[in-house]
Amino acid sequence: MGARILCVDDDLPQLTIIAVVLRKEGHVVETARDGNEGLKKAREWKPDLVVMDVMMPGLDGFQATRRLKDDPDTAHIGVLMLTAKGGVDENVNHAYEMANRVQDRLRGYDSGAVEFLTKPVKAKELVQRVKAVLWATGFPV
Repeated sequence: MGARILCVDDDLPQLTIIAVVLRKEGHVVETARDGNEGLKKAREWKPDLVVMDVMMPGLDGFQATRRLKDDPDTAHIGVLMLTAKGGVDENVNHAYEMANRVQDRLRGYDSGAVEFLTKPVKAKELVQRVKAVLWATGFPV
């Protein structure tokens, strides 16, 4: 049986793609459209993993992840963060932009994220990163 995965993203097409990919891998998937809804569902449903968008209105992914990690009932849940800002391994023309990307990743790790993935999400990479986070948090993969 697959993992219980909560996907949190305000971009409905992106959220749908992620959910479909993960369901095809045998995971049980729930979705939330913002950080507050994601926190509520995580506390009620107790997923094995949360795929959390960074940029959302209201409670952003950094804040929502920090709250998950500060709550003893949800602190064990692995978080894979999604960012639309681009990866640190991509070609960037300006050192300032690269520094900002690195700072965002560090902020995510400080919030409690285990891994980052850049949008648009590629299905194979999503599947592999999900496996890595699940393994890192002790879920049998």
